[in-house]
Amino acid sequence: MPRRLVKALVVGLVAGALAVGGWATLGGTWRSAGAGGIHVVHSSYAFDVHDDAKVAGFADYVVVGTVERVAEVQERHGGTPYTVFDVRVRQTLKGRPVRTLRVTQLGGTLGDETWRVAGEPLLETGTTYVLAARTERGRGTHQLVGGADFPVVDETAVTAGASRPVAEWRRNVADQRWPEELPPAH
Repeated sequence: MPRRLVKALVVGLVAGALAVGGWATLGGTWRSAGAGGIHVVHSSYAFDVHDDAKVAGFADYVVVGTVERVAEVQERHGGTPYTVFDVRVRQTLKGRPVRTLRVTQLGGTLGDETWRVAGEPLLETGTTYVLAARTERGRGTHQLVGGADFPVVDETAVTAGASRPVAEWRRNVADQRWPEELPPAH
């Protein structure tokens, strides 16, 4: 494989990992309550995850979906827990239309210890959100874009076509742009 292609591939993978789960590789820190307690990570990201047009540009999927259940909690990256949720998709705003997505989010409970990202509550079963996620190649899952805001939406308003958060995310998808802080996507 040409050296140039390998370098571009490595840069792309690192940028994706930083943007999606930036705390792990950017030196995020844990504050721990001790064994059997709550551990909090303070995160940083490779681009401005509060710029929804950039989040939409980075994400493979932007959907309106209802969290049906916690499928599992997985240990990744040296024991870091990720919660895997099954989400019933009500509307696809970006990406291939699907009926369900398996979404992962950093944090969760393993045994008697709970991990969470400061300022980023875990999704709640039975709640409908607008979610932006990036496909995790080879896993069959889609990781939430860490740090982004995922508004809760009223299912009745979504059905009636009157949901303000859904309308805002439709605009974000229409105005999406790749984060200039990251190398160009190929």
